[in-house]
Amino acid sequence: MNIRERIFEYRLRKQPSRQAVFPNYENVRSVLVLYESDFIEKNTVVKAIRDELLTQDKDVVLWGYCDKKEITSLVLPQSRIMGRRDINLLGAPKPEVIADLQKRQYDLLIDLTQKPVLPLRYISMYARTDFRAGLNIEGARNDLLISTPPQETPRFLFEQIVKYLKMIQTK
Repeated sequence: MNIRERIFEYRLRKQPSRQAVFPNYENVRSVLVLYESDFIEKNTVVKAIRDELLTQDKDVVLWGYCDKKEITSLVLPQSRIMGRRDINLLGAPKPEVIADLQKRQYDLLIDLTQKPVLPLRYISMYARTDFRAGLNIEGARNDLLISTPPQETPRFLFEQIVKYLKMIQTK
């Protein structure tokens, strides 16, 4: 474990404990989606997932990360891609980024990352959300963990998360 990971773990332990509130998927209104942006920032699969959630009458906000200095995508209220300029030397988002994130409360966080991405792990930690779902990867702190091998795209993971959220609420 490197120093960045140790500092993250320390900050995570210092966070106030939270009580996860399992959502009834039909009643979820606001969704925060975390993802690893492709290098050219097109993210067609993630945008298709956003469109699908919008057709289900859900308010969707996308937060991505691309490991490059200059991000060409606009910072919008519903979509943001962070780059190296948005994080400090330890991999944590800068205070203004965290402040922007915490302006809203979300019913559900869907983490579509396929491998640990430190800036997005910070975003997940600082996000004001009732319930978190994502892949069961090392260091994941989600309330619903999906165990599946990493895929080429996050589509399968998204489908599994929604499937289990719908399945569990019917029991």
